[in-house]
Amino acid sequence: MVKGRNIFFILMWSQETFKKPSMTPSRRSSTAADRLPTETVQRNNSSNTGVILDISTLKMADVDSEVPPLPPRYRFRDLLLGDQSFQNDDRYTEEYSMDSTNAQVHVEFYVNENKFKERLKLFFIKNQRSSLRIRLFNLSLKLLTCLLYIIRVSLDDPTTLTCARKHCTNITDPLCSKSCANYTSNLSADPTQINWELIFWVNRRVPVWAIQVTVALISFLQAMLLVYLSYKGNIWEQIFQISFIIEMINTVPFIITIFWPPLRNIFVPVFLNCWLAKSALENMINDLHRAIQRTHSAMFNQVLVLICTLLCLVFTGACGIQHLERAGKSLTLFDALYFCIVTFSTVGYGDVTPKIWPSQLLVVIMICVALVVLPLQFEELAYLWMERQKSGGNYSRHRAQTEKHVVLCVTSLKIDLLMDFLNEFYAHPRLQDYYVVILCPTEMDIQVRRILQIPLWSQRVIYLQGSALKDQDLMRAKMDDAEACFILSSRNEVDRTAADHQTILRAWAVKDFAPNCPLYVQILKPENKFHVKFAAT
Repeated sequence: MVKGRNIFFILMWSQETFKKPSMTPSRRSSTAADRLPTETVQRNNSSNTGVILDISTLKMADVDSEVPPLPPRYRFRDLLLGDQSFQNDDRYTEEYSMDSTNAQVHVEFYVNENKFKERLKLFFIKNQRSSLRIRLFNLSLKLLTCLLYIIRVSLDDPTTLTCARKHCTNITDPLCSKSCANYTSNLSADPTQINWELIFWVNRRVPVWAIQVTVALISFLQAMLLVYLSYKGNIWEQIFQISFIIEMINTVPFIITIFWPPLRNIFVPVFLNCWLAKSALENMINDLHRAIQRTHSAMFNQVLVLICTLLCLVFTGACGIQHLERAGKSLTLFDALYFCIVTFSTVGYGDVTPKIWPSQLLVVIMICVALVVLPLQFEELAYLWMERQKSGGNYSRHRAQTEKHVVLCVTSLKIDLLMDFLNEFYAHPRLQDYYVVILCPTEMDIQVRRILQIPLWSQRVIYLQGSALKDQDLMRAKMDDAEACFILSSRNEVDRTAADHQTILRAWAVKDFAPNCPLYVQILKPENKFHVKFAAT
């Protein structure tokens, strides 16, 4: 029963229980301005307060928007350079040659990319797909260097290194055995004694050294190439970047050992590459979502950054403490990892502790860094969580495919409009299992929040803050899987023409995003119903 109010009952829709009309969709234009009407509205209800339009059965116009293909040489160039979805104004130039009889336009593509530097920049930076592959390869290299460092540590023996640095060619030599015995007895007598030689020199096997040199050469050339491509007039700005400094620390010493063999066993902090791997992973995920044209939430990015930061802090601390403790009472890498986890968790059992002051100083530095970095990460995560709770998050794809839901799009959610819709929608017994997803651009007021906290509605009504004009928000509401969409306006609108204009724009956007979703629109002024039929063209 309507009782003269500006609210609706669509009996046909409730009786058919969201039977989707048969549609023959054809090629759709991306802009609403290019749509043309093809048939009239099937049914409308007029009253003194508004008109309800059902445009779910309107068919789309067959618009011939066929674009002729590029010439073969341009298609081959596109195949080599990748599928570029963007065309900037400086990517091509137009040359016009006009005669008295015929007007011709000559278009030449990729003029600015004829230079070698521009082609490299297009491959390494601009092209999302090739950039994604390069970042994935770079991430694999950094993880490989960390794995090689762990292998080198597991094969290292400080006592053997001490004998080797004494220039003993034969370990069974009595002088070498005496040196090793003296070194071991000194460690057992005074565990705080520091052997600085073990800090600067390690025992690196030839296969491990060869692989690390190969990886260092590739990483060095790639870093130099990126500096060359990213140069914008100030070379010092790029040289003093932390990532570039870490790259040089981990690559230049290995390259020097090619020409100076006595330095092959010099210590290089390769474990710092974990921070470069973290940066490559973040950039790779951004390129991945850009390449597949999918937007990801800031919450996912922040959680990923936090987890990677924790792993890098623990790995850096464990490797640094293990290496410095080689100069005193040697620790295994597992013991150092155990100590870092216990320390960062503020438990502090005390069964494993660093004995010499360099490793103790490193522990102090790592704790200070963790106290500065981690609270900032947690604060950003908490802020994003509060914003997510305020905006309503997303309606999951699994729920949309396994449960039935409808979407209610409104400009501003008023308590009377919400209660009228919910009471009349759930009045039908066959609609009790449906969920209502509210999509509204404004934040919930106190009255609406209290209503939605009632158990009767809290289990069936989901509020999402967003606009029906944005594909991202329509994707959050899973409009393409919805059983129906309702676009309503408040009956207390002062400017009804402006309200109808907003309703029509939302109808166009929804029909363009989900053409198979039944759409029910409320028009306040009957003369505006003519424009709604454009949503189906």
